[in-house]
Amino acid sequence: MKYNVISGDSHVDMSWLPGDLFVKNCSKPKLRDLMPRIVETKDGLRWIAEKDNVLGVAQSAGFEFIKPQPGRWRRTDKMLAAGFYDGPARPVDPELRLKDMMTDGVDCEILYGITGAGKNLHQDDVIAEVYRTYTDWANEFAGSYPGRWYVLAPLPFHDGKLAAAEARRASKLKYVRGFDLMASQCKHPIYARDGYWDELWEVVNDTGLSISSHLGGGRIPVQDPPGGSTAFVIEGRKANQNEIAWRGVMGALGQLSGVQYMCAFLMNGACQKYENFKFVMGEAGTGWIPFILNRLDHAYSEQYFERIVKNPPMPEPPSYYWARQGYTTFQEEPSAGQLAHLVGINNVMWGSDYPHPDSTWPDSQEVIHEALGNLKPADLKKVLRDNAIKLYNVGK
Repeated sequence: MKYNVISGDSHVDMSWLPGDLFVKNCSKPKLRDLMPRIVETKDGLRWIAEKDNVLGVAQSAGFEFIKPQPGRWRRTDKMLAAGFYDGPARPVDPELRLKDMMTDGVDCEILYGITGAGKNLHQDDVIAEVYRTYTDWANEFAGSYPGRWYVLAPLPFHDGKLAAAEARRASKLKYVRGFDLMASQCKHPIYARDGYWDELWEVVNDTGLSISSHLGGGRIPVQDPPGGSTAFVIEGRKANQNEIAWRGVMGALGQLSGVQYMCAFLMNGACQKYENFKFVMGEAGTGWIPFILNRLDHAYSEQYFERIVKNPPMPEPPSYYWARQGYTTFQEEPSAGQLAHLVGINNVMWGSDYPHPDSTWPDSQEVIHEALGNLKPADLKKVLRDNAIKLYNVGK
C-alpha cells in the first residue's frame, strides 16, 4: 500500500465504543458488574461504571465524555455543522472512519486509545480490565482494513509488573505497534531510576515497540479561578471573567504538560540501559523541545550528572538520547517546519488528533502546508510518513 500522509496521533475514545463492549468481554466475572456500560437515564444515554460512577455522555467531544455543543470549540462547531455527531458513531465504524480519512487526505492512523478514561475510573483492577478489553477490540477493528490503522495498547499505571505483563500480552496482537502509558497517573514516578519500571522498559526494548505518553496524561497545575469553577462545562450561566482567563491559561499550557515526562524518560535510565527503547510524546508539539534539551544538557554538565549518575551510567548528555530514541507529534503548529531540524527531523511526526475538538479534521492538508511548507521534499516525507513507517512498522 502506498502511504503519503500518516497521522501519528489519532484517537478512539470510550464514549464512542459499543455500550455493552466491556460487560460482554469482561474476563473476570467478579468485575462484570463494575464494567463501563451505556444506560438510559432521565438525561439521556450515559456511560456509567463501577455501579454509580457516571462518566458522561455517549459520542462525546473528546475523551472527557462532554456533550458536543456549539460555541465551545470552533472545530466542534465545524464538526456539528458537517453532521459528524449525527447518526452512527463514525470513529468506530470502519467504513465511516475510513471515509473521514479520505476526506482529510490521511492514509493511515496510529490509534491512541482510551487511556484518558482511566483517570475517571476509581478501581485499579477495573482500569486494567477495561484497557485489556479495549486493546483486543482495537486490534480487531484495525484488521477490518489492514494497513489503515495501528494500535497503541493502553497500560495499567498503578503497577509496573502488571503494565509489563499487559505490554507483553498486547505485543503479540497483529496490529499493536506500541504502548500508551498515562504518565501523570503513575503511582510510581516514571523518572525513577530504582528499577521499579525496568520490567516494562525491558518489554519495550525486547519487542522493538515504542511507549507513548499522550500529553503526559495530565496538565501543568494552575491555581483555581477566584470565585469560579474549573468544570469543563458550566451549566445555567455564563463563565465569569476569572473563569474565562483560567480556561485561556489552561488551554495555552495544555501541550506543555509533556515537558516533565519527556525529561523523565531521558533521565530515568531506560535510554542508556536499553538501546532499543523508544518513547513518544503524543500531541506534545515541537517548539519547546530545543529549549528543554538545552536545559537538560545544562543540568547534566553543570550539576555533574555525567560524573554521579550511575546504575546505569549516563555517559552522554540527554540530547544525545533524544536524538537516538525520542519522538514527538504535533498537529497544528505554524513554526513546526522552521524548528524541525532543531528538534530533529527524524524525531517529529505529524498527527491529526481526529476526532477530538482540537483536531485538524477535515482541514489537515491546509494545516500541513502552513506548518511544513518550508521543508524540502525529503524532510517533509519524514515528518508526514517515513518516521511513522519506521517507528510503527507500518505496512508490515
